[in-house]
Amino acid sequence: MNIKSLLERSVPGAKSTLNAHLKRATQLAQAIHAHYPCKTPYQWQAKHLRWYLETQTSSLANATRYDYWRTCRAVADALGKWPDWEPHLRGDWNHHPTRGLGGRPPKLTNRQKKH
Repeated sequence: MNIKSLLERSVPGAKSTLNAHLKRATQLAQAIHAHYPCKTPYQWQAKHLRWYLETQTSSLANATRYDYWRTCRAVADALGKWPDWEPHLRGDWNHHPTRGLGGRPPKLTNRQKKH
């Protein structure tokens, strides 16, 4: 079974979300296959995904690394391994870089009224 059929069954949401996950998962699968003797995602272990996140995404922006972590999370969930693999896949990549930023600014206390 290939990565496309695995993710198509398990990733909810818009088609663009699925396509983005598929693009990243295809790159992930190619890199893992080139480095490890794993032919299908069903042979993967948490160490394979962690290796990818540590080595292959280290030069990418934080937001992009977070996207790859989300794809790894989707793959692990599709394999039914997410609860077991989650502690092994923690790192700099699983914190959204803009969380807590943006949104409504705090109210100004010394605001002057317009006459």
